Amino acid sequence: MSTSLRSYLLGTLAAAALALPHTTYAQGYQEGVNVSSELLPLSLNNHERQKHDFRASITRFNMGIPYFLKEDKSQYLILGVQTEAFSFYGTRPGFEVNNLYSVTPTIGYNRRLSDKLRLDVLFLPTLSSDFKGIKGEDFLFGGLVRGVYKVNPTLSLRGSLGYRQQYYGALYIVQVGLDWQVSKKVRIFGDAPTTLTINYAHNAKFNTGFDLQAGNSSYRLAQDNQYLRYSFAIPGVFAEYNLKPGLALRAKVGYSLIRNLEVFQENDKADNVDFFVLGTEPRPISPEIEKGLTFRLALSYRIFTK
Repeated sequence: MSTSLRSYLLGTLAAAALALPHTTYAQGYQEGVNVSSELLPLSLNNHERQKHDFRASITRFNMGIPYFLKEDKSQYLILGVQTEAFSFYGTRPGFEVNNLYSVTPTIGYNRRLSDKLRLDVLFLPTLSSDFKGIKGEDFLFGGLVRGVYKVNPTLSLRGSLGYRQQYYGALYIVQVGLDWQVSKKVRIFGDAPTTLTINYAHNAKFNTGFDLQAGNSSYRLAQDNQYLRYSFAIPGVFAEYNLKPGLALRAKVGYSLIRNLEVFQENDKADNVDFFVLGTEPRPISPEIEKGLTFRLALSYRIFTK
C-alpha cells in the first residue's frame, strides 16, 4: 500500500484549514475517517518573569467520504467534516483561554482530466471560536484548487492555490509539492511550506519515518472580540502499524520549532501568504509560550479509490 492519495487529500485539507492532520490519486485511497489526540506540554513567563508550566490537548475528528460519479472512479465528490477541540489545563497568568473549537464542513470535487493530470476543488467554510455566544462573524469562508501531474509511475508533482478568511486577515495559500516513490520501501511526499513526510515501509504492516507539519489558524474569543492565533511548525518521527487493511494506528513525537499561541485585539490584523506576513505584524497581548515537545496518536480508516 502506497501513501500518496492519503498525503494529498490530507495535505489539501490542512493547507486550507489548519492541523489539521495532513492525499494523491496515485496512492489509491483516501483518509475516510481520522481520529487523533495531541498533547502539548507548555510553559510561559509572566510579567514578573515567573515561569508557569501547563498543558494543552487537541482532539481532532476528520471525515472525508468520496462519492463516485463514474464507475471508473475518474470523478468523485468529497463530502465530509473536520472538527477540532483545544483544551488548556493548569495555571497560566496572562493567557486566560480555556477551550477552543472549530468545525469545517468539507465539500469538494475531484476529476481526472487525463492519464497524467487530476484536479481538486474544495470549498471549506469554518466556524471557529471559543463557542461562547456564537455570532455570524464566527463563520469564515475559503477554498482551494489543487492540480496533480503524474510525471511517471513513481513521481507526481502538484500545486495549490487558495484563499482563507482568518480573524487576523486574509490567508493566501500558495504551495508546491511532490509525491516520489524513491524505492520499494521509501516514499517522500509533501507540500512546501506546510508538510513533508519521509516514509520507510519495513513490511506490509509497519512503517516509520519523519514528518513535518506546519500551519496557522485563528479563533474568535468572546472577551472583547479578541482572537487567538495558533501558528506551528512541528518536525518529528513517527511509527505506524496497519491493524488490518484500511485501518492504521500512528504515533508521533515531535518538537515545535514554531509554537505561537497568541491573543490579539480585534483590530490587530495583517494578511498572510502562508507563513509570510504582508505589512506590519501586530503585537500580541498575551505572554510568549515557549517551544517544546508534542505527542500525537492517530487512528485512520482508509477508503480505496482505485
